[in-house]
Amino acid sequence: MDKIKLETESYLISGKENERFFPFLELEFNQNVIYENDIPKYYLSFSDDLKNAHGIGNWIMADLEKNGHNLRDLIIELGKKLNLKWDIFSSNVGNQIEDSYQTEEVELEILTDKTIEKIKTTPQQWL
Repeated sequence: MDKIKLETESYLISGKENERFFPFLELEFNQNVIYENDIPKYYLSFSDDLKNAHGIGNWIMADLEKNGHNLRDLIIELGKKLNLKWDIFSSNVGNQIEDSYQTEEVELEILTDKTIEKIKTTPQQWL
């Protein structure tokens, strides 16, 4: 599986001892992080013209067209089909402790059709 390392900031989460929140504020408009159970796990990028997703077939663009271009809903639904809790936003938004900033390097798996097929064939724990 292809991976990418991103340098980003993290913050402590209010009420959660030593857990960190990674907002990935430096991403471009065509880059997304997919959180699995609130942990950044996958990287998804689209072409600069937003006409295709790198490493993913045209099905994703067709599905986005059908659902009114709502990437968040599409990712949540795809996660559910794979028996995973996926989102492009962390539930920790707004819960960070302000003066707890630190720079970190996070390694993410690049989401491709091949990655999705591997997930489909790997037994998952039921949510």
